Amino acid sequence: MTTTRKILICLIAGTLVFEVLKFYSYFQEYSGWQYADWLINYQGGLVRRGLIGEILFKFHKISTIDLDILILLFVNFLYLILSYFLIKSVKYIENSRTNILIFLSPGFFLYPVMNSEIVGRKDILLLAFISSFVFLEEKINKKYHFIILILTIIFLSLSHSGFVFYTPYLIFLYLLIKFSRKQKIKIFEITTTITTLILLFFFITFFKGSYSHINEICASVKNFASDRCGQSDQIYWLAQNLEGYILEKSRMGANFIAKNFLIYFVSTVFVYLFISLKFYNSKFNVNYLKLNKLNPFLILLFLFFLTLPVYIIGLDWGRYIYISYSCSFFIFIYCIKKKLFKNGYDFQFNKFKSNKYFFLLFVVFYSFIWTFPFYNATNFKLVLKKPVISILKHINE
Repeated sequence: MTTTRKILICLIAGTLVFEVLKFYSYFQEYSGWQYADWLINYQGGLVRRGLIGEILFKFHKISTIDLDILILLFVNFLYLILSYFLIKSVKYIENSRTNILIFLSPGFFLYPVMNSEIVGRKDILLLAFISSFVFLEEKINKKYHFIILILTIIFLSLSHSGFVFYTPYLIFLYLLIKFSRKQKIKIFEITTTITTLILLFFFITFFKGSYSHINEICASVKNFASDRCGQSDQIYWLAQNLEGYILEKSRMGANFIAKNFLIYFVSTVFVYLFISLKFYNSKFNVNYLKLNKLNPFLILLFLFFLTLPVYIIGLDWGRYIYISYSCSFFIFIYCIKKKLFKNGYDFQFNKFKSNKYFFLLFVVFYSFIWTFPFYNATNFKLVLKKPVISILKHINE
């Protein structure tokens, strides 16, 4: 095992330990944002983002295992799955410095460590599923691929309504799987996918939730939720409609929104910098639908463009960038794994070639020194700012 692989695996393992311990702290306090979202269920009727909560609730009733313990085990299991597939990804990127920078992007798996408030959010559902597709598709009979795709889209979108805007990543991965096996897309698959998405949008629009639903949900989980269940937490937001989300943003003012946009725009450029270079300077090794004539970077850009509605509706722009980049990374890994790229570009400077310490220093500054807030950014965050200030205070004393 190479030194690079050992270091990357240690980073993944350290991140996993941090996420498990952090979510345990949220579990202990029954946090309103990281934990409460998993409690949303259908006990008061159909509501958006309640499917996974209903499944966990039903399993709790059948098994008599406490619901909070089920949530703790389930979320940690999802993080374990993601970490396992991150480790499996290492062998595809360890020999390229460009790929290492792609892997260590500040918007990828290190992001929850830098912004611990997103640990335990339902983002992990989508990332666990897409990473599983990349590495397990060969073990699944091809006749079940499309069924699994549709069921996954339904499951994810009904567990978190925002995921409906990220389904294009799953759909494009499915297309790549078909192309790698030299299979054509059927009309039935196209019509079924479009119909499914339309029905999901209908469900999310007309089954948003109400205060009555909130009361019923909190009553059903009263032994496993905080005393403030349904008050300024994820469950409370079920009763808010689209107009409420837009109004929340309008209250911030034009200057704040402009600064917010600037911070996240610059962050997105840096997060996507090396994977964009890789895509832009590569070609698809796929002839079907003339995909080999299309610059892969345009696909990367198009998939990100389709997620823009979540930025208009929601406020957690840092999280949305993190989710998009993570999905893009696993598509990238699938392309490497199946050799769907050719003429790949490797980012090399002469100093990088001759001096590994220069490259190491660059990685430290690019990946570990800074980050961007997941919510309402007014400035970039220096990761070591607080501990450094604390140390200086002790020295001065």
